Amino acid sequence: MAGTGISLGGPEQAKSFDLFSVPSDYFKNPAPYFRLLRDHDPVHMNSDGSVLLTQYQDTKQVWRDLSGLVDKSEMFRKKFGEGPLLEHHTTTMLFRDPPDHDRMRAVVNPFFTQASIASLSGFVKDTVDGLLGDVADLGEFDFVKDFAFRLPIAVICHLFGVPQSDALKLQDMGRKILMALNPAVSDEMIAEGHQATKDFMEYLVPYVEAAKSEQDIDPTKDLIRSMVSAQRNGGQISDAEMYHMCILVLNGGHETTTNLIAQSVNATLDNADLLAQIRGDDFDIPTAVEEFSRYVSPLQLQGRRTTREIVLASGNGVIPAGVEVVLCQASANRDDRVFEDPDSLRLDRKPNSHVSFGAGVHVCLGRPLARLEASVAIPAFLRRFKKIERNGPVEFAESVRFRVMKSLPVRVS
Repeated sequence: MAGTGISLGGPEQAKSFDLFSVPSDYFKNPAPYFRLLRDHDPVHMNSDGSVLLTQYQDTKQVWRDLSGLVDKSEMFRKKFGEGPLLEHHTTTMLFRDPPDHDRMRAVVNPFFTQASIASLSGFVKDTVDGLLGDVADLGEFDFVKDFAFRLPIAVICHLFGVPQSDALKLQDMGRKILMALNPAVSDEMIAEGHQATKDFMEYLVPYVEAAKSEQDIDPTKDLIRSMVSAQRNGGQISDAEMYHMCILVLNGGHETTTNLIAQSVNATLDNADLLAQIRGDDFDIPTAVEEFSRYVSPLQLQGRRTTREIVLASGNGVIPAGVEVVLCQASANRDDRVFEDPDSLRLDRKPNSHVSFGAGVHVCLGRPLARLEASVAIPAFLRRFKKIERNGPVEFAESVRFRVMKSLPVRVS
């Protein structure tokens, strides 16, 4: 699918770009702004003093630099103030450095091995089949709400042993916690994040306590029991870390995958050639999922803090020690220094060394699950209906860290 071809200005406009106050059209399509920065200001100074990296080589170098830190306790304390939201984002492994990161990740790793994820394929396929029947009966529906969201939330509820009827509650609490990670957030959003974290913790109590009360616990039954069993058998995870790990995985397990599925389908609707490829008998689904992941990049930004001076191998400059660095993986995935015709969706793209799932020790834990769900859901939906057309405007949330599609109204037959 060809890019928009939107042309922005040169070095002066690149220098004036501010991640904390992006233009209104950024949310509809950030790709032209990424191109502007890559070409004219690849080591960009944000208004808060942080550095934004947009070229692939620079981003990957800092990601793989083991001296870089992800801990943001000081920054988050200034941003969130004391309270549950601060506790959450300073307790999870997402913002913890080794050895704490490795210790906590080891507790949940067994649930996310290739073999463990492969065992879910039957559940995923059955869920997709049920959803296809539901939306076929509707005829007109919101693809995000009625299909793309319902698969990942069903899978993650299954993994945790919590009711699927709580899906909307989990989504609401989770989004309020995640959206507080955007560069610019209001006091109201922070207050909502604190309350949502408190509510989420309270929601989890009966499930964790039920697992703890079992004398002979089955660690393979669900992820909560797996963590409780690990703790009981000497695994190094505290109660607080366990609760916050649950929130992290419940959130991460559905939000980005929902957007990967929704935006991938949206990207194919205007391109008959792509639809023909997907509906063909010899379609290479795994290769296409990697390209959808590159093109969509549901998680747009991550961060590191330098502990030493870093000389960028690209020749783009030097980043001093003690600087917050924002890594724009979405921009790295559109870098024409690495990807030929990067603004086009080419489902047979090989090689495809995208960084949508991150890199280094903090590479996304749930990437095998996201790949499984996308590989089943996207082709199944596009093959099920001969005619799929938009039935209203596509809406994106005003989110910078995450690329969030709020609504995709469609009509199928």
